[in-house]
Amino acid sequence: MDDIMRRNLTVTFIGGDLRQIWAANRLAESGYIVRLIGFDCEELPEFHTEINRFSELENGISGADIVILPLPYTTLQEQINAPFSIKPIYTSEVMRKIQAEQIVFVGKADERLKALAELYEVHIIDYFHREELNVLNCIPTAEGAIAIAMQETPFTLHDSKCLILGYGRIGKILARDLKGLGAKVAVSARKYSDLAWIKSEGYSAVQLSELSDIIGKYDIIFNTVPAIILDFKLLSKVRNDTLVIDLASRPGGIDFESAGELGKNVIRALSLPGKVAPHTAGEIIKDTIVNILNELGV
Repeated sequence: MDDIMRRNLTVTFIGGDLRQIWAANRLAESGYIVRLIGFDCEELPEFHTEINRFSELENGISGADIVILPLPYTTLQEQINAPFSIKPIYTSEVMRKIQAEQIVFVGKADERLKALAELYEVHIIDYFHREELNVLNCIPTAEGAIAIAMQETPFTLHDSKCLILGYGRIGKILARDLKGLGAKVAVSARKYSDLAWIKSEGYSAVQLSELSDIIGKYDIIFNTVPAIILDFKLLSKVRNDTLVIDLASRPGGIDFESAGELGKNVIRALSLPGKVAPHTAGEIIKDTIVNILNELGV
């Protein structure tokens, strides 16, 4: 798409955190006409000079070609995730004001939003499910996890014994980064193919069925599996001085109630890209949306 075509496209961001601000700035730099709704607070980063902020939904949405909701689109059941808005933005009101010809991007669409979209005949595209976004988001997630580990332990990661539960996108990048820092890395997985890849990368491969016997020897445990792995039985075998970091989306992989009862040092670390690297995470969102628009021929 050339610059002239881009300048004819109007994009409205509704709600979101620092990631959305950075994505909006980058789209404005690329020639899009950008509007923001839900960014009313005074203490915010500098916006691109061509970005306009709106206080009313109807004014901000009307005439837009593209509407972008945050990731995640909601943290409360009926409201858009808009931490910088001085007033609540209701999801149903947003969907009611969307016009049929507008392209709507959303992060983590749930059944409630899908039902509203069907009711108001709105076509939504969930950019959270794009592979490029998920792969690239693993980089700040891994770095954020390592930063937490450095802050919360009295020893260096170099020569420490680290266990990663799961060898998906996050597990792969986290294992690589920890190994690069000199940590002794073990990775636990179910699939034999994953265990083979783990061995081929020079990590210790641990079958999930073996965890009970060896879990007490690690200094730091990182969970990436979004299903309960560390239950009461396994947690009771984790050393009290071991740091356990849960990176998995809810419900996560740790029984936090049992961890509390047992006095284990457990940290739930969600949405790390937006917390530790909002500029990078915003750039990833912007690139993902542009990729989708290119595929749609817009």
